[in-house]
Amino acid sequence: MTAAQRVPAQTEVAEPGTVLTVRYDRSGRTETFMLGGYGACDTDRKLYPLRSPIGRAIVGARPGDQRQVVLSGSEPIPVTLIDVDVGGR
Repeated sequence: MTAAQRVPAQTEVAEPGTVLTVRYDRSGRTETFMLGGYGACDTDRKLYPLRSPIGRAIVGARPGDQRQVVLSGSEPIPVTLIDVDVGGR
């Protein structure tokens, strides 16, 4: 079964230590990354801390929730949480 075919568990929440898949709604592009704690951003390893724009926007979201990523000097970017994988915890 592929990730696109899998139905996300509605009880899972985006929190530190989870691997998230989000869709940037304007472009349709998806990205998978781990939501980290309060450390530095590591884009090479796809680890985004809670204090990053995407981290602040998506923490606490459930699959299907749409949130707004706020970057200074630009319009908010709508993103939708597609999947939460807690297998890595």
